Order: sequence, then structure tokens, then C-alpha cells
Amino acid sequence: MNEKIRTVMFSILATAVFTFMLSGVNALLKERIDRNRTIARQKVILALFGLLNTAATVGEDAVPSLFAAETLKIDLGDSAPECYRLKNSDSELFVVAFKGQGFWDNIFGFIALDMQSRTISGIEFTQHGETPGLGGRISEAEFKARFKNKPFAQIRLDGLRLKVVAEGSAANVDEIDGITGATGTSNAIEKIVNNTVATFIALKEGRAGQ
Repeated sequence: MNEKIRTVMFSILATAVFTFMLSGVNALLKERIDRNRTIARQKVILALFGLLNTAATVGEDAVPSLFAAETLKIDLGDSAPECYRLKNSDSELFVVAFKGQGFWDNIFGFIALDMQSRTISGIEFTQHGETPGLGGRISEAEFKARFKNKPFAQIRLDGLRLKVVAEGSAANVDEIDGITGATGTSNAIEKIVNNTVATFIALKEGRAGQ
């Protein structure tokens, strides 16, 4: 009987020790994962401000300090998207977070809007579940480059500021080539970009002093 009790007690103790160790490892990994995720977001924002080379030079450990020194978060309201501008600068370049429904899942990212020239300075997709080789092409540099310098000042007759069209058919300055075989994703990006731009303009112009 004593042997059985010792075996049971040992099993309980061993389970408790391993559970404690696993909890500690999970807590440590979660902290590291959260930190890496934060740094990745900061690098995207810095890149859209044209500061990626600086961020790469100083190394990832210094990215948070660089981010804090160079960027300023703008409060546009409780339900407004996350938004940043450069510190101590007269630049009208803003980096705005976006989120919207893609073809399969939500698409997350940031878009850089130059409010002086009323053009898109850049766009980055940070998370999505679109089909690799089709809608997943939104992560490719070539696709993201299609948005650069696109004007958003004018509203088209169809109510959009920018129209995503069939790949290779963009003929006007307010048109962007979509992705062949990924009409659903292309339409989703069109909606996300137009909604983000329109929302930011409405919020920003309502707080002109910021």
C-alpha cells in the first residue's frame, strides 16, 4: 500500500512540476511572440514613412526606440483606425491601419496617405488568408507598387475614389490593376482601400488642428 501511495504522490508531483515548467515556457514564448509581432508592425510603419533602411541598419532590438523617436500616434476618435505621422515634421504623410473582409478571411495592413498631394504613398498587407498564387499575390511587391502615387482626391461617378480593374486594363490615373483569377480578392481590396481613405479624410478634416 505504501508503495502505491508513493507512486501516486510521485506522479502528482511530477505532473505539477512539468505543468509549472510548461506554463513558464508558454509565458516566456508569449512575451517574445508579442514583442516580435509589435516590432514587425513598427517596421512596416517605419517602411511606409521611408525609414526602413534606418530601421534595418540599427537592428531589430533598436526598432522600438526608433519608432518612438520618429513617429507620433494620432487620436482621431475611439472608433477611428490606428494612425501615425512623423514627429517634429510638417509632412502631411499619414500611415493608417486598415482591416476588411477579403475573399476568405479578414485582410489587415497599413496604407500611407499623403494629404498634401492627395496620393497614396504606399501600402502593406500584414495579415491575410487569401489563396497562394492568386489572391495571395497582394503580398507581392509588384502588386503593392500598383498603388503608389495613385490620386484619391476626386470621387468618380461610381462613387469610388479608386477603381480596381482587370489586370492589364488600368488606363486612367484612378484605376489600379487587379489580380487575374482573384476577382473576389481584387474587389475586396478595392472596397477596403476606398473605405479606409474616405474614413480617414472625414476624420482628419474634422480635426484639422491635429
